[in-house]
Amino acid sequence: MTHYLTRMLSVAGFCAASAVLLAQPAAGASGSGDCFAVPRPVVSLSFGSRYEANSKTRSDIDESSNAKVDAALKPVDQFIQDLTRYANKVRQDPQKNHDLAVCVVKAIDTWAKADALSDMETDNAKLAVPSRIGGIAIAYSQVVSEATHYPNERRRIARWLRVRAYETMAFFDYRAPPKASRNNLRAWAGLAVGQIGVMQKNTKLVGWALETNRAMLADASTNGTLPLEMGRGKYALHYQIHALGPLTTSMALMCEAGYGNRGADMAKLAKIVKFTMKAVDNPSIVQPIAGKAQKFSKGIKANDHSLAWVEPYIAMTNDRSLSKAVDGYRPFSNSKLGGNMTEAYANRSISCSTGGG
Repeated sequence: MTHYLTRMLSVAGFCAASAVLLAQPAAGASGSGDCFAVPRPVVSLSFGSRYEANSKTRSDIDESSNAKVDAALKPVDQFIQDLTRYANKVRQDPQKNHDLAVCVVKAIDTWAKADALSDMETDNAKLAVPSRIGGIAIAYSQVVSEATHYPNERRRIARWLRVRAYETMAFFDYRAPPKASRNNLRAWAGLAVGQIGVMQKNTKLVGWALETNRAMLADASTNGTLPLEMGRGKYALHYQIHALGPLTTSMALMCEAGYGNRGADMAKLAKIVKFTMKAVDNPSIVQPIAGKAQKFSKGIKANDHSLAWVEPYIAMTNDRSLSKAVDGYRPFSNSKLGGNMTEAYANRSISCSTGGG
């Protein structure tokens, strides 16, 4: 959710970034080979804040800078959307859509070979990129089992993702601004690092993701609010919801991978979710806490990407009342969380709590 363009490098600058490559299955792959156009790998990003320099709550948007950030990140976000669209089809029917899995692997390998997203020149770029790394990693996780005949690509992608994960950890541990090191941006970083850690059975990465989740939960107030998000003025509810996306998805990922969650952690998550869904129905309850009326259209919206996290939450908790409340608005999709989350978590029950506090 961050950011602004002063420069975006691919190979020959911004114009080259709009060029595309066609990800093709390797020789011998069956099917039509109808792959999506892959944006030329984005190697460097450099931009400032979306918000006006004197905005203490970072809630006063600088429209010009905001537009530049969106332009800088557009090739990356389009890439993730295409990867996720294909990866979701593979998840639906791996055998039928094997060629699409190859497309996804080849596309990500194109970016891995270019060492994409390796040159983040500003803090705002470094804060923005982890959610994108996570989106790519989650899409890859949906197809990697179909890529057994592409060992070179798998090794290259694994190394690229691992390096990005360690860079993310180092930045958030030692150089990120104090609030960003524990707010929604850290949650997005935790999801990215955790997904890569689970895929690669890397206990250091997994441990950092677990630490991230627990830090987010530890900071929560007893009323179910996240203080750092409540400090965002008129966007407080927006950012609380934005933080729940990666936090909840990461906790479900960790649970399903066998790491579980402490009972107290699940209780805290439930309290945050309960407050958030009440606020969605009645944003005015946030005003006394944030100090500002919320810029938020009340009520659940059909296929609201910001609420896609309810699906892994329901899978972890079997919260039937929440499931009933959102049922008429499904499906929920979010490309950075894995695409169609309603489909991904349908009829799944994830056992999470390991007990204890």
